[in-house]
Amino acid sequence: MTMILSGSTSDKKLTTCLGRLFKGHPDFETLRGLSKQGVEELLGKKPLGIGLGLQSPDASANGARLWSFRECYFDSWERNITETNILKLRCKRGFGNGKFVRALQAYCCGNRDVLPLDKPALDALRDPLFPGYCNSSDDEIREDIENKLRGESGVSLIDFHELLRFVEQYTRAKSTQAKKNIIIGWNAWRLLCSECRAEITEKPEWIYKHLVKNESIAIELWYFYREVADP
Repeated sequence: MTMILSGSTSDKKLTTCLGRLFKGHPDFETLRGLSKQGVEELLGKKPLGIGLGLQSPDASANGARLWSFRECYFDSWERNITETNILKLRCKRGFGNGKFVRALQAYCCGNRDVLPLDKPALDALRDPLFPGYCNSSDDEIREDIENKLRGESGVSLIDFHELLRFVEQYTRAKSTQAKKNIIIGWNAWRLLCSECRAEITEKPEWIYKHLVKNESIAIELWYFYREVADP
C-alpha cells in the first residue's frame, strides 16, 4: 500500500497519511469494509493529504491504484499476493505504464532484477554524468540498465533505483529544511513498514545508529515518527 499510494507526494506527507490508514486498518482483511468516504477522511485531499480523488478514480492514479488493488485482492486473487497476480495489475486502472507493477515486484516479491525507474530516478539519469541517456526514452534507459546489471552478484536493482531517487530529490532541494524533510520522510515510511518497528522506535538511539548519522536529525525523525504512527 505504501508503494501504491506514493505517487506525486513527498515521503514525509505519505508517512503521515499512511500512519492514519494503518492505525485504523492494520491488515489487508480490514480493507474489505473500507469505504471511499472513509479513505477520504483518513488520507485526505491535497494539500493536507495525497489527493486520492476517490469519487472519480480515473482522475487520480493514487485512488485508481488503491481500488484496483483492493478489488483484485478480495476477488480474483482470493487474498493471495504473488508476483503472478501482481503482474496482472498491468491491465487494471491506475497501473497503465507498469511502473508501479515493477515497484511491487521488487518491494513485495523481492525480485532483484526489476528496475521501476520513476520520474526522480529518471531525472537523476538524465544528467551530464550519464550522457548516453540524455536522448533515450524511459523504456530504453530501463532496459539498458536491467540488461547490464541483471544477475550481477550483490546488485539489487531496487537499491540502485532508490539511490537514484534519493540523490535527485536531495540535491534539488533548495533549503536546509527541505533537505532535512527528505531525509526524515525517506526513513519514516521505512520505519512504518518495518515488522520490528515496535522495538526499534522506543528510543532515538537505534535510528541514530542504523539510519541517520546526524544526532539532531535522528531525534527529529524519531519525534515525527512517534507522532504519526504509534507502533
